[in-house]
Amino acid sequence: MSDSGRSWGKDPHRLVSLNEAWQAVWRAVTSQATRELPPIGVEQVPLEHALGRVLAAPVHADDDYPAFDKAMMDGFAVRSADAKSAGAALRVAGFVPAGDVYQGRIDAGEAVRINTGAPLPDGADAVVKIEDCVVENDFVTIRTAVHEGQSVAPRGSHRRRGDTVLTPPVRLGPAQIAAAATAGSALLTVARPVGAAVVSTGDELVTPGEPKLPGRIYDSNGPMLTALLRQFGAEPRNLGFGRDTAASLTALFEQALAHPVVLAVGGMSMGTLDLVPQTLSSLGVTWYFHGVEMRPGKPVAYGLGPNGQHVFGLPGNPVSAFVCSWLFARMAVRALQGYEARPPARLSVTLARDIKAHRDSRPAFLPARLRSEEDRGLLAEPCHWGGSGDPFGLAEADALLCLPHPDEPTAAGARVDVICLAPTCD
Repeated sequence: MSDSGRSWGKDPHRLVSLNEAWQAVWRAVTSQATRELPPIGVEQVPLEHALGRVLAAPVHADDDYPAFDKAMMDGFAVRSADAKSAGAALRVAGFVPAGDVYQGRIDAGEAVRINTGAPLPDGADAVVKIEDCVVENDFVTIRTAVHEGQSVAPRGSHRRRGDTVLTPPVRLGPAQIAAAATAGSALLTVARPVGAAVVSTGDELVTPGEPKLPGRIYDSNGPMLTALLRQFGAEPRNLGFGRDTAASLTALFEQALAHPVVLAVGGMSMGTLDLVPQTLSSLGVTWYFHGVEMRPGKPVAYGLGPNGQHVFGLPGNPVSAFVCSWLFARMAVRALQGYEARPPARLSVTLARDIKAHRDSRPAFLPARLRSEEDRGLLAEPCHWGGSGDPFGLAEADALLCLPHPDEPTAAGARVDVICLAPTCD
């Protein structure tokens, strides 16, 4: 990210742009101050426990891959010189299944039946698929002309011994685990999960499942942010919710600041009981911004704790907290795992239906659903939702639709950017 722009941290209460907010997080995660945090360290895990972890050391091939000239089809291994023209008749000299090695050598005028994945017999340089062969007694007639290397994966054509198969940092999905297994790795070196704490705030909160008095609401932010942090690669601890008193909040935030990442949700606006910013300031947090030109999530704040902890003050509305976590907290968690510190990647897609102009000109991030159509490609369908306090519309979304100028109408068919919300999206 660019290092240009205003000096960060001089006026934390000024409403900043999205780029300024991202720059502030970027500067913090690359600054000396955060290096006072203990390193998260690495550990080795078996392949079956590696899903979702972040690779911390490269994986190298322990052999050539394939380790031999390999048949890519079921059929017959032949010498291409014996079948340059269609109609060649060759004597069937034997059979080699996958996992076995043919004992002997193919001589002129011979063929060996072979299974997909089996090593090519000595002397053979091509494989003819079974559909192009006619077998009678001990002979096979090749119905097509054959060229050298046909349907053969040469030794080392995928990787050579010692080649790097996986380079950190990369989040390990099924495909990466398959590559590591093919390379012979039973254990993978991965980053330890980043420790993170979640604190919800508000006298109105009730734990889901408990009796709910009039005027109270269930705490959805705690479970949501805990799940989000785990998806980002952190090891979250939900500390519950603090009441709207300095004493209650101080006790919880003291516990929270024992973690490298802190998410405090609620109490970030200008109300008489919005005590979170000053309470965290009293515990040594330096705020670098408080308020971003965006919708939803305007009251979001970010700062560093006394030991370099990354502290995020999130708005209490669940969609706002979700969006701000994706845009900012995810960036810090990923950086602590070795990734480049940068905002989430965007995809360019086609808008599925019209969006009317909104009176608010702040850049907007709206819940959307992606779908694919043969003639129009990948489409973004805005979800029906009631604003930042409505988590039900968000629950239908798998992307955030990015509208830089929501005060202007956007017509169906326009190209728009989205942020993919799937765990595998970068």
